[in-house]
Amino acid sequence: MARSASQVGLLRKLVRPFVNVWQFLQDVHHELERVVWPSHEDTWSFTIIVLITIVIVGTWVGALDWIFARIMGMLMHF
Repeated sequence: MARSASQVGLLRKLVRPFVNVWQFLQDVHHELERVVWPSHEDTWSFTIIVLITIVIVGTWVGALDWIFARIMGMLMHF
């Protein structure tokens, strides 16, 4: 059964997005094979650094908020 040129063109238009998606997924897979993942120790070290930073910045912002709230409270009483 021979297909007409319009049928072949329509078939290519229908298949093209799936070919592009498949090519994209293959490229993603190849890139993920090249990734150098951090070690278990590195992951724990970075996690601890992030948690310590969060505590320090949170304390700093909380202190500034408390100070400015006191200043605004004093200004409102005038």
